[in-house]
Formats: sequence, C-alpha cells, structure tokens
Amino acid sequence: MELKVNRPALAGQDIDPDAFQRVWNRVMPGEPSPRAESSTAIPPTARPAEPSVPAQEVPTCPADASPGLPQVPVCGNTPSDLPQVPDCPADTTPDLPAVPDCPSMPECPSCPECPSCPDCPNCPEQPVPPSLPEIPALCLGEASQGDSQQLEELMSLAQTGAAATRALARRASGSYAKTLASLAADHRLAFRRLSAAYFLITGRRYTPKCAPISLPPSLALALRQQFVWEQRWEQVNSQAAQATADPCLEALYSELAQEGALHAGVIRSILEQMA
Repeated sequence: MELKVNRPALAGQDIDPDAFQRVWNRVMPGEPSPRAESSTAIPPTARPAEPSVPAQEVPTCPADASPGLPQVPVCGNTPSDLPQVPDCPADTTPDLPAVPDCPSMPECPSCPECPSCPDCPNCPEQPVPPSLPEIPALCLGEASQGDSQQLEELMSLAQTGAAATRALARRASGSYAKTLASLAADHRLAFRRLSAAYFLITGRRYTPKCAPISLPPSLALALRQQFVWEQRWEQVNSQAAQATADPCLEALYSELAQEGALHAGVIRSILEQMA
C-alpha cells in the first residue's frame, strides 16, 4: 500500500521523527517510512486511514399481523328538514266566578240591664255563713319574746327528766327497762320541740346547764321520786299554757302537760307490779 504524501503541504512543518515512526509502524507495518527530515512531512491534522466496516442491512419491520378492525362508517349528512316542535295548546281553563265579598256583620246590640230583685218582706232571711276564725298574726314570732324565760325553764326540766329516766332504765331490767327508756325518749323529744320554738322566737339557741342527777339507791324509791317529778312537770306546763298568748305555745304546753300525766301513770303501774 503506497502512501501518497502532499509534499508542498508538508513543507516547512516541524514533526517529531520518533512520534511519526511509532504512528507509521502501527498503521503501515512492514513498509519503509519516509524520512521525517524530508519535505514530505505529514501534517499534524492527518489521520491514518482505517478500514471501513461494511454497513449492515437494517431488517425491515414485519407486516402488521393484528386482525383487521372494522371500518368506522362515515356519518351521513344531518338532514335539515326536521319536524317542527308543536306549540303549547292555548289555555282552556274556564273563567272562575269572582269570590263575593263577605257580608258586613251587624253591630252587637247592647245587653239589657239585669232586673233588680223585688223587695220581699215575707221572704225568709238567708243564713249568713259564719266567719272564719282569725289566724293569729304572731305565732312563735317576736311578739312572744315574753315567753323566752318560761321556755328556758321548761327546756332545763325536760333535759333533767330525760337524764333521770335514762338512769332508771339502766337500773331496771326486762320490760321495766324498756318502759323507762321510752319515757326518756319522750323527754328528749319534748326538749327538741321547746328548743325549736325558742329559736323561732328569739333567733338563738339555748343550752341549759343542769345539775347532776341524784337518785336514791333503791329502784322503788327512785321511781317514787320520778313520779313526783312527772306531776310537777304536768303542773308547770299547764300553768305555762294558761299564761301564754301565743296559740302555738299554748298547744305545745298542753301536749307536754298531758305527757307528764301519762308518765306519772306509767311509773305508778310499774310500782304496782313490783309490790
């Protein structure tokens, strides 16, 4: 293979002999190289020829094997002679008669006066219903402040009676103890009722200071002493009921006096059974 060198184009160019020789041996093995000093120097832009690769044939795409789709039919022209939309029929509702006006209401005639009852001298007189008793305006109110001292005395007696009958119940046994315990409960209730009335009248609470209870050593003598006390309790409440002007206090004192008489009868019955 003979390399043709364009000598006039290579004239005057500075080429490295060693580099030229290496390139020449690689590209043209076995062929004598031209002298680098000669005027036939190869320009730096020259590239050795490379053997051309034969172009490969590009395979053609196979024919489309998909099943054939049906053709879309071509739409025909839209006819312009469409039928016209019929108009709405005329309103055939018959005319309704006019609503008559409401008749005017006649004025209400004036009512006649009630006839007066004629005098009847021979008619019997109608019974007049009895008048209801007047309710006292001051019941357990400030007008009953004068009863506060009496209430304090009765509260002290009630507390003393409760303590005495409770001590008697501890000495007795069996049915006697139960009976005396019920008497003590009655005196405690009496104290609470008197204390409530005292608070309503004065607005204060009263706590009596009672002396310690002293009973005889014998149960029978102790019952005799309590029998006398119950009679005194009855008399004091009866006198308080007569002296007070408060109807509520009068009713309370009367009930406590009846309890005193009942307690005295119970103690008498116990002594009769013990004889």
